[in-house]
This record gives sequence, C-alpha cells and structure tokens, in this order.
Amino acid sequence: MVAAIETCCEGASENDVTAAMMAAAIAAGSEAMAMEPLVSSGPRSGIPHATWRRRKMEAGDGVFLELAASHDRYHAALMRSVWIGQPPTEVRAMMDTALRALDAALSAIRPDVPCASAHDAAQSVIDAAGYTDAFRKRIGYSMGAAFAPDWGEGAILSLFSGVTRLFEPGMVFHLPATLRSYGAYTVGASETVIVTETGIEPLSDLPRTMTIR
Repeated sequence: MVAAIETCCEGASENDVTAAMMAAAIAAGSEAMAMEPLVSSGPRSGIPHATWRRRKMEAGDGVFLELAASHDRYHAALMRSVWIGQPPTEVRAMMDTALRALDAALSAIRPDVPCASAHDAAQSVIDAAGYTDAFRKRIGYSMGAAFAPDWGEGAILSLFSGVTRLFEPGMVFHLPATLRSYGAYTVGASETVIVTETGIEPLSDLPRTMTIR
C-alpha cells in the first residue's frame, strides 16, 4: 500500500500504481491473491469495485486503493484514500466521518457481542453526519483462506444489521469504511483485524488518514 500511495501523482497512470502495488506485495512475500487489487482515480473512483484502466491522474482527482496479500492462502486486506492536490471541504468532511465510523466499528468488536454491533456503531456515526446515502453497504466481512474470485468470506459472515452471531476470539474481519459520491469519488480507510480475548488486534499500523499528493 505504501508503494501504491507513493506512486500516486499527477500524470501517473492507474497501471503505474497497480504495478508498484503488486510488485511490492509480491517482493514482501505475498503469494497469489484471490482477487485483483482495486485501483481507480477521478470519477471512476466513485464506482464500487473498479479496477485499473490506464487512466492518468489529474489535479483534483481522488484515488481509491484496496488490495489483499496472502500467506498460505490466508488473506489480509487494506484500503486507503489519496487525493491529488487539495481536497474540497466536502471531501475532507466525508473522510473524517468515514474514519470516525471505522473507529466506532472497531471499538464495538469484542467476544460475546453480536456482529451487528460493529455495523450499527458505524452506521450511527454516518447517519449523524448526514451521509446515509453515501454508505449503502455493510461495514465488514470475515476473512480466511481464500481462492478466486474473492479474497473475503462475505458469504460466510457479515458485519451487518441483524446479524446475531457473536464475535469469538480468533475470528478475522476486514472493515472497509467507505463513503461514496457515486460517479465522482470514494473516500475512507479499512483495517483487517483479529478478534482477541479482550477486543481486536489490527494487522496494519499504516496511518488511516487521506494522503495528499
């Protein structure tokens, strides 16, 4: 992810960023990923699950970056946001809300609490900030040994409203807290975490704030 962020700049292409991202992940020891990274810029970054398409970045573009790396087929995913130039006030407000929603969701995860609690905590933050329409998704899903076409276990266990399954030590989840202006940009950050006896252990220490390039 660091390699991808450092490659983002005006004039660089989405392919440049993806090449740097995948090369660094593989060089660091990752095996084959079960799904391709998600790299998109400008208006395309406001489309869910868009991938690289040779587009060159311009001033004023948002950049959406998400990838998973694997070890013995076990995957950990990470998502971060970049902005080329200074982001508008609304973008900063949405990013702040996404980060607070992620913090709320992570704080809600601990053994013997329903999985819905993480989503409900994030949704409350988002609703209070007035961004309900920008968040049309669950806050997270389980992770484990994965094969194509997906790196997650979303069909096994979701962090979503109404899910009564209790958190247990050893469970692993990816929580992408994204707010989206459809067809314009997406902002947010994610963490993959292990549920412990008392709370969570995040698998990354990369800052979650938006990178200004």
